[in-house]
Amino acid sequence: MQGIWIGLAAVALALFATVWWQGFAAPPGLLFGADSETAEAAYCLAVAERISEITGGRGDPRLEAHLDEQVDFWRPRAGPRPGAGRAALGRDSSAPGVNEGAHLHLAVQDCALRAVSYYGHRFAGFEQGPD
Repeated sequence: MQGIWIGLAAVALALFATVWWQGFAAPPGLLFGADSETAEAAYCLAVAERISEITGGRGDPRLEAHLDEQVDFWRPRAGPRPGAGRAALGRDSSAPGVNEGAHLHLAVQDCALRAVSYYGHRFAGFEQGPD
């Protein structure tokens, strides 16, 4: 019985050490593997612009307004090379097994949440509530 407890304690210690060690290797918290806030902003700008290209302004009016808000929010943060975000988005959304629409759907949500939670931005469309 004592051997079982020693084994369980060793496993718990090993799991704790693994989680602790992995914490040092964790990414700095930027979305999409970006290496800077500027690169992250360029990616988010590319996401909003790509969805706008796909919908051509004919989507749900609230979605279109939100996309415009995202473009306005991310553009000044995207730095001098916003095309790098477009290239990274193209790489990610055309990877084997990736559905572009699904990737864009999740990415636009991640970008909006990042703007709200990290930058403290308040999207006007979020303030209106449901129709």
